[in-house]
Amino acid sequence: MALECTQIQEWVEEKVSKPVEEWEKRQEKKCKDYPWYDPRGWVCWLVTILVKVVRWVVVIVGKWVLRTVCTLVSVLIDLVRDVLGGLWDIIAGIFTLDWRRVLDGLLRIVIGVVLGAIRVGRIVALGDTIDYIVSEINRARLRRYVRGLLEAKYSGDTLDQIADAIRLDHGAFGLRLSPTAYRTVLDSETPSRDEPGVPNLVVLHERGEIDLRELCGFAFTEGFWNRKRYKTLKKGVVVGGGGGGEFDNPISSDELNTYLSSRGSRGPAFYVLCMRDGALDTRISTAQAKGRELALLMSFDRATVPVTEARHIVQHGYDRPDAEAALTGFLVDVIHRTSTAVDDAAATAELCHPVAVGIFRYTDTLRGLTCTLRPSRCGLGGHNASGLTFVDNTPDEVWKYVPIHELGHYFGLCHVDGLDRIMFSPRQNTWWSGWLLPRLLLNAYLKGEPSFVFDEAKAVWDYIVANLDARCLGARTAAPPSAAPRTAAPRSADPVSG
Repeated sequence: MALECTQIQEWVEEKVSKPVEEWEKRQEKKCKDYPWYDPRGWVCWLVTILVKVVRWVVVIVGKWVLRTVCTLVSVLIDLVRDVLGGLWDIIAGIFTLDWRRVLDGLLRIVIGVVLGAIRVGRIVALGDTIDYIVSEINRARLRRYVRGLLEAKYSGDTLDQIADAIRLDHGAFGLRLSPTAYRTVLDSETPSRDEPGVPNLVVLHERGEIDLRELCGFAFTEGFWNRKRYKTLKKGVVVGGGGGGEFDNPISSDELNTYLSSRGSRGPAFYVLCMRDGALDTRISTAQAKGRELALLMSFDRATVPVTEARHIVQHGYDRPDAEAALTGFLVDVIHRTSTAVDDAAATAELCHPVAVGIFRYTDTLRGLTCTLRPSRCGLGGHNASGLTFVDNTPDEVWKYVPIHELGHYFGLCHVDGLDRIMFSPRQNTWWSGWLLPRLLLNAYLKGEPSFVFDEAKAVWDYIVANLDARCLGARTAAPPSAAPRTAAPRSADPVSG
């Protein structure tokens, strides 16, 4: 279901489904309490009193109609967009002799048509309606569960403020978060610290620490199924550029060769982004939509961050034993996250502001990597800083779930078996299980895509209530002294990966 449909549904729930307080006049009959034979008990009178009445406005039917109609329109729009976008890639690939783009276009059409047919079919077969009913039931169950967690840890004004902030009693229930999605960027004019007068990218390329032709999209060293969509942009004003869509002003292969052969003295100045705008938008919107299954209401900010060191451009994967130190070092040095070794309280406060950093690539075929600050119940240890990194890969319908998968780790979730689950990992789990086929069919009918389950939502809130500061949850005052103290987290040997 498109993010816009979910947001409209939440807006209706937020604005309409709420308690309405009113004062009403009521009359009560008053009599003296005497035996029946006493005449003084035969006289009664009426007393008018004001009573405060709280009425709840319920919009279940309206929300259901709005969701169904909006979802159907969204599915049809996505289907048309995938077909037209695929046709454009095929035509552009033929004219530029880019056969990879031709195949990408064919894959986009096939995947778009198949998924579109499944999603339209589940709406017609009332799958979306049943999923809506199940979601409403699970949301009520999760509210009760979270209330129990909060009441066991907080009390008084702190509890009331948190309950109001997450809409525990009415409105769109969930923890409001403002994560930041970064894209790493290279600048062709950044000077080298080792060779003054020579651009840093030239020096790194000549040393073999990076392959600039690969990072600019002119060489493919990771195989067909691990291709990235890097983006180059010439600096300077372009007349007539943009047009309201994604801005393109790429360098050519000849211009890059001129830049490298002249050691940066000739050729246009340019930037290199780790992924295209549309690729980032797809992953962010997917994370926001699927996060709502965990009652995480995220609104991402976007930013770019320059990287100049080879270890920050091509980051360590699981093929390197120092992956944890590399990732936490990157988060602290480049993203400016706080290390627990420096200030544990500040690092804890940053948990309510997740960072998801798009990078160029890993030293292996890893797609995402997460550092959790506190240990989770499945044995994953904590680290010195919190945050996650991810890379771009095609096709989007498969790899758009990587950031939300890593955010699941960020909030304490573990890998699971089964292709129908967002937390599935082909590295550490089996794609097959005894109940996979019926689960896939049921999930296709109810969801139409990979999803989280109710127990994972409970596990996320276990982690949130146990580890996030009360102010992260929405409290304006400090937590009461009765709140359980948090012990120092052990450090893990390896970060979590997807």
